[in-house]
Amino acid sequence: MVVNPLMPIAEDGGCGEVSDDDIEILIPGEHAAVSVVYRTDDGGQRKAFVRSPMVALILPGESCRVQCQRPGDALILRMASTFFQEQASAALGGSAHRLVARHAAFDPFIREVGNALQAELQRERIPNQAYLEPLAGVIAVHLARHYVAAAPSITSPTGLPQHKLKRVQAYIEQHIAEAIHVDRLASEVHMSPFHFARMFKKATGQPPHLYVVMQRVERARTLLRDSEQALIDIAAQAGFRTQGHFTGVFRRYTGLTPRAYRLDCRAAQA
Repeated sequence: MVVNPLMPIAEDGGCGEVSDDDIEILIPGEHAAVSVVYRTDDGGQRKAFVRSPMVALILPGESCRVQCQRPGDALILRMASTFFQEQASAALGGSAHRLVARHAAFDPFIREVGNALQAELQRERIPNQAYLEPLAGVIAVHLARHYVAAAPSITSPTGLPQHKLKRVQAYIEQHIAEAIHVDRLASEVHMSPFHFARMFKKATGQPPHLYVVMQRVERARTLLRDSEQALIDIAAQAGFRTQGHFTGVFRRYTGLTPRAYRLDCRAAQA
């Protein structure tokens, strides 16, 4: 029997590591800026910025740290991996379901679950085991359906082939200062816009539009950190229509205005 297989915890603003046998789902607050620092397969270190409507799935034992700006910025759902396997096998069959880490995934269902739990906590009503255990079972099946590595299949691809994905990503990087439309991305890999959008989301965990927005934000972060260019010039180079649009989007996904982010970078380098 699993005790408290799913437990919401308000992140304390510091950093934390995943335990050896727990799956963690990180759900940032509506206006929170949360980052996940993790190691890639080649041993490198990367940082993913997780902002509503995205979530992060962190695997047991993964070398990963969560950073928040303010207490209560994020909700973390912890589930025992044995509980996940039991629920997934009972619902879908099979004896082993191998989850794939997703550090910035677009998942409306998990977002709604997090919103409901957060509302309970704000009313100072701590969900008990009778409430959490059935909910954990539903989430376990959801994870097994959407976050499990699928066996290779010629007839049922799980996303864009790597060569097509890299071609689209290269196009976005080269044209980030321009308007980028889904139909243009689809034409790069000779697909219909509808089919391309579905396959791209399966491959990256984000719809094409959100992926482009996040690449614009990352380009702006680099320019703010490494150059002395005016904000209006950075906005243009990152593909934002106006400086006001740039400020609004940048603040939404980082929690800081571009000016405040630049000042923070300078202070850190001093």
